[in-house]
Amino acid sequence: MDTPQEERKLFDHVTCNISASVDEVTIPGSLALDLIEQAEVEVERLDQLKASRMKEIAFKKQSELEEIFAHAHIEIDSDVAREKILALIDSGDIEPTELLADMDNQIAKAKEEALSQKDILDKVEKWMSACEEESWLEDYNRDENRYNASRGAHLNLKRAEKARILVNKIPALVETLVAKTRAWEDS
Repeated sequence: MDTPQEERKLFDHVTCNISASVDEVTIPGSLALDLIEQAEVEVERLDQLKASRMKEIAFKKQSELEEIFAHAHIEIDSDVAREKILALIDSGDIEPTELLADMDNQIAKAKEEALSQKDILDKVEKWMSACEEESWLEDYNRDENRYNASRGAHLNLKRAEKARILVNKIPALVETLVAKTRAWEDS
């Protein structure tokens, strides 16, 4: 966990005695109470460091999950999810590797769900774009100066032609969107 070598050396005598039996410990004072207390304090510090790093990693994964849901237009309560993660890590009821594996599974499921909705979301974006063009076209048609020979008038005329074509496709787009949405809901 990025602990400097100097800090590790301070506890080399403790780590070499961890797997040794009482008879194998031959260095005088290696089982002294103050050394054991120092080791306990260090273990506590490392546990706290581990918990804070786990929180960082879990929150990064949660942010990734939230981003996937946002792109898929799925609403989740981020605050509740983050509080749940904090509670799990602080309680120590779950092994950190299990938590991360669970979050990886959630991310995979979210990606799968987003992929299953991709076609529908693409159609929604096309429909929204067509609606924006329809709105622009209505504004353009109300503009009495649209035929004046001003700078860029020919570009607006071309855009209006394209917008009319797109607006004529809106009903078919809506039908396709409704059909795909119903098929997705039924599956």
